[in-house]
Amino acid sequence: MDNILPAYDDPLFSILIIIILIIIVSLSSLIVGNYKEKKKKSSLKKFLGGFKKNNAVLNIEEIPFEKALIKPLTLLAQAFKTQGEYQKSINLNLYLIDNISNFYEKEKILEELGETYLKAGFLKRSKLIYLEILNKHPRNKQALYYLGIVYELMHEFDKALEIITPLEILGEKTEKLKAHIELSKLLEEKSFSKSKKVDELTKLLQEKNHPYRRIMKALFALDLNVAWQHIDYEKIDSILDILWFLPSLNLNFDIISNNETLSAIYLAKGELETKELNKKSNIFSIDTIISAKIGGKDNIDLLFNYGCGKCKHHFPIGFTRCPKCYTIDAIQIKETLVQKKSQTSYSLL
Repeated sequence: MDNILPAYDDPLFSILIIIILIIIVSLSSLIVGNYKEKKKKSSLKKFLGGFKKNNAVLNIEEIPFEKALIKPLTLLAQAFKTQGEYQKSINLNLYLIDNISNFYEKEKILEELGETYLKAGFLKRSKLIYLEILNKHPRNKQALYYLGIVYELMHEFDKALEIITPLEILGEKTEKLKAHIELSKLLEEKSFSKSKKVDELTKLLQEKNHPYRRIMKALFALDLNVAWQHIDYEKIDSILDILWFLPSLNLNFDIISNNETLSAIYLAKGELETKELNKKSNIFSIDTIISAKIGGKDNIDLLFNYGCGKCKHHFPIGFTRCPKCYTIDAIQIKETLVQKKSQTSYSLL
């Protein structure tokens, strides 16, 4: 035996010990790695299993899985999501995820599932899906972006701001997104007094990345005098609906009378006397109403709807994020001339 193994004071003995240690460490790493991967797969399966429901809308589980089904079922799930059939889309995505073993093959399906939960209003489930994606692929830009949206909708603005840094590292432009979240946080801040919020909002008006319309809407709700004093006459068209729907008691006629565009708006609405019908606003709908008044027609009103400059969808109420594509600062105000409806109230007595 002494002839086979080198003596302990032989340099070969040290080399042999090192080789044995390397082999032990390598085998240990392989075993631990395989165990962790197996545990991750089991964890993901268990995690997704919690989202399933017994009363499935589609009997998709009865279909034998084949790889050829991935693309058509993915497209079908997207179609269901577009049509608002969220539970059907969720069931299809869960079926595909269960039957695809490789994470990178099902990553896009997980993203679809997270977005479907988001659109369906299941914010906590959507958050868990995106966290699971980022746990395995931290550089997934879409998962980071949508996780930020989920945090924002859950009013967890500090966590939403934490998403900014990794997006910047990945080369994304985040100035407007950061400004959007900071403004949301400010508006929801319970510890700030009304005057402090007003001061902070007026400061933000000086910064280019903060949305003028959203700040002005908040100012009109918090302090009318400050709001009127900070009207940017070159951006009146972006707050036309806000100005149009202000009650008579909230109007500052000193400021209105000193600006032709504002005067034209409130002449068209009927808040000012019609002695000076020669006012021009350079806003087509307003000038059309004034022209109609000159012609003796005094029953025209404005109906507003709101479009997204990116996805081109239209909505009956305003938004800060597009409800369809979640784009920020993309709102477009569309006004339509309509006939005023006389409201008749009937007594119950």
